[in-house]
Amino acid sequence: MLLVLAAGLLQLPWVSIAAPPSVTTSGSLATIQKQRILKVGVAMNAPWVFRDSNGQWNGLEIDLVRQLAQDMKWQVQLVPTTWAHSFDDLHAHRFDILVSGLSITPQRALAVKFSHPYGDYALGLVVNRKTIGTDDVTALQRGSQHTIGVLSGTITAATAKEYLGQSHIVDLLDENQAIKDLRSGKLDGLMAEEPVPSALATTYPKQLRTLDVQTYGKTAHAFAVRRDDDDLLDVINAWLTYQQASGWLRSREDFWIHHPDWVQLTQ
Repeated sequence: MLLVLAAGLLQLPWVSIAAPPSVTTSGSLATIQKQRILKVGVAMNAPWVFRDSNGQWNGLEIDLVRQLAQDMKWQVQLVPTTWAHSFDDLHAHRFDILVSGLSITPQRALAVKFSHPYGDYALGLVVNRKTIGTDDVTALQRGSQHTIGVLSGTITAATAKEYLGQSHIVDLLDENQAIKDLRSGKLDGLMAEEPVPSALATTYPKQLRTLDVQTYGKTAHAFAVRRDDDDLLDVINAWLTYQQASGWLRSREDFWIHHPDWVQLTQ
């Protein structure tokens, strides 16, 4: 009876062990599948995307896109861009996907389509012990004037201007230089998403400390594609779901987000 039942099941149309049929893809995915190359736009934003001391690209999102490409049997071509020009470069087809520790906002969604978020991060503030002195966040909010650096074009830049408006807010393009300026006292503080503030304070405890700005909120990070690239977005979202379920994505996030070792790689 069991053998007869098994033979019957094998004849049912919904029971199949064959490879899925080939399908027609459109947009960037069709080109990627043909060329087997995924072009990735990268803008500096450690520890998600940065160049290490040897000039090599590194970080959490670099790990993610490399694994995505490996799983899909694509090659990765990293295309440098900047925060100021990243969306324009994406729309100009210089690359297929943008990865830069990019926070999801409804305003940005007017210009790009976001993948599922892969993580959320609290905003933080790290300050120079000598130049800030005993000032706390309340003092900064009430008008204590200091020079606070923010990465240009990010959510943290808008937040710093909203909450620390009496301070001089400096838009930064070079994160590595910003860290050096913070340690030397040229900058009094640096607002960024965690784990940046905590990692810097842990690495340089005699020079830096963090101030509690948890009330400023969190941001959710995702990849971005052009608004007409639904097929590519479907693949990215499926891959994120797959790797979140497998536990691999969490392991990479733990490596980069919960340990400050990456700070030394940037210097």
